[in-house]
Amino acid sequence: MFRKMIFLLVFPVCLCLVLPAYSSTFCVPGGTLSAASLNEGTKGVAYTVIKGSEVVSFPVTVLSVMPSPKSPHNLILVRASGSVIEQTGGIAAGMSGSPVFVGGKLVGAIGYGWSFSEHQMGLVTPIDEMAEIWNWADKVPSLKVPELKLQDPASGDLNLLEPEPGSQKVSPPGDGGGLSAPLIGSGYSSRSARKIEEALGNPVILLPSGGGDLSLPVEYKPILRPGEAVSVLVAWGDVVLAATGTLTAVSTDGRFLAFAHPFTNRGAVAFPLARSWIHQVVPSLDTPFKIGTPTSIVGIVTQDRPQAIGGFIGRFAPVMDISLNFRDVDSGTETFKRFKTACDPFMMTKVIPEMITGLVDNVWGRVGEGSAKLTLKIEGGRLAEGWQRTNMFFSSTDLTKILFSEFSDLVNAVSLNPFIEIAPFGVHIDIEATTEPRVVLIEDVNLSRKTVPPGGSFDVEVTLRPFRKETVTHKMTLKVPMDAKGPCEVVVRGGGIEEPDQESIIMGWRTIRSLDELLKEFSAMETNDEVVAEVRSMGLPGEDPLSLEEEESQKKLRSQVKEESIKEGSFKSYRSNYFVDGLQRRMIKVIPE
Repeated sequence: MFRKMIFLLVFPVCLCLVLPAYSSTFCVPGGTLSAASLNEGTKGVAYTVIKGSEVVSFPVTVLSVMPSPKSPHNLILVRASGSVIEQTGGIAAGMSGSPVFVGGKLVGAIGYGWSFSEHQMGLVTPIDEMAEIWNWADKVPSLKVPELKLQDPASGDLNLLEPEPGSQKVSPPGDGGGLSAPLIGSGYSSRSARKIEEALGNPVILLPSGGGDLSLPVEYKPILRPGEAVSVLVAWGDVVLAATGTLTAVSTDGRFLAFAHPFTNRGAVAFPLARSWIHQVVPSLDTPFKIGTPTSIVGIVTQDRPQAIGGFIGRFAPVMDISLNFRDVDSGTETFKRFKTACDPFMMTKVIPEMITGLVDNVWGRVGEGSAKLTLKIEGGRLAEGWQRTNMFFSSTDLTKILFSEFSDLVNAVSLNPFIEIAPFGVHIDIEATTEPRVVLIEDVNLSRKTVPPGGSFDVEVTLRPFRKETVTHKMTLKVPMDAKGPCEVVVRGGGIEEPDQESIIMGWRTIRSLDELLKEFSAMETNDEVVAEVRSMGLPGEDPLSLEEEESQKKLRSQVKEESIKEGSFKSYRSNYFVDGLQRRMIKVIPE
């Protein structure tokens, strides 16, 4: 049966601390040299890491200075040579940001090369253009937030119990192709890696290992040298995603430049920066690439621009905390996984669901049919008691994919809500899964009466059939509304099937006005494990248009309508430990006594 997706009209915003652009010059020891000072044949030296953490050098020769209509506006064409380049097979992805010096002065950093070509040739982004990233203001999420106490809308247990009334990509410049900073990932499946590639616009090199160190050490007073390997952290822990590149320079005021091209080109950002240990440079006919592992957090990336990335050494970014507890009912095993991510809700709401999907693929060790109960808990600085929701899912083909269909919408709406910033932001998931089809079908419905007076009661007997088992019956009592007249429809259905829309929002009568109200609407959403019975008034043919009072009632949110229906007895729902499928309709006539 068709189940409705989440529909709430809210506009996403993110509250951040906006810092002014820097007017001071990016000063580096030894000074800099402009691209205009270079000639064909000028000799220089570049620095990078090809193994471990040792910075090595290799000679470069200037071939030309190439103008570009895009930023950066000038690129220096060079040829690299020497034993280091012979060992790596040419300029490798991960060397982006490798500083180039001429006569002891910093000229710029290697940023671009070509695939399936002569890998000794590359393009250097001039240092003066890299430093232009400081013309933009930083925007770092604030961690100083007051608490806002909200009601905890717990979702209840899974027994057949009656609820209490009222509860409920930047194109590379010129002709050069970006070397890119290799995105090294681990801890999730290959299909999730492909989705993450699409979201970030960068290829992911997926390693078969099961993740990394959650508690990366933090260096509060790090000392970094030009040419060191660094990583921009997207996620770390039992799930890893990090872009490896090279540090270009550190200014006297603690600012740094790296990569010599964009990472995601998102502008003002807040990614953790880490030292990286280089395991090896892998030769390739396409482009050689480095494989690196983050070792310690040393700073924050605050700018991600076409010319370079940059930020501060010794300052640190806020993070998001994600955990997964997975119980395999069939094997009796239980697995706990945890990782942290950069605090960028606009980007991470696209990436985190794929990471968790891939993590479940690996933990469960399969992709296929099954049933699962999922509990999602969201917490953060302004959610004093957190918020959670439990739902049941079933798929005959791909359970993991179905599991996170609702999750993505919920996390996206809460983390990007337009009312209050939730930082730090935590998402915790508990899953109980089995390959068995825990599905029950609503097979039949019988009413105790065919006619009833306004406000009158009648019994509804529901026949349920668990998958390939004997039927069970459940009886409930409904009341017709006091204002009902003529024929009425009695609908018994699985939760979420033909669930009423947010009509007041769709028609423009109302909107969501607070985070508390947003969470209340989420809590009022039906779950797939519910058996729902309701009376729907159809009215009499040829009735007059709606009265003003009836029009006002249509301006109510779904949660308000549901609460009133529960109170008058025309709506009942029961939780089960099955995925409830099916819908049955019966007619009853309301006749005044």
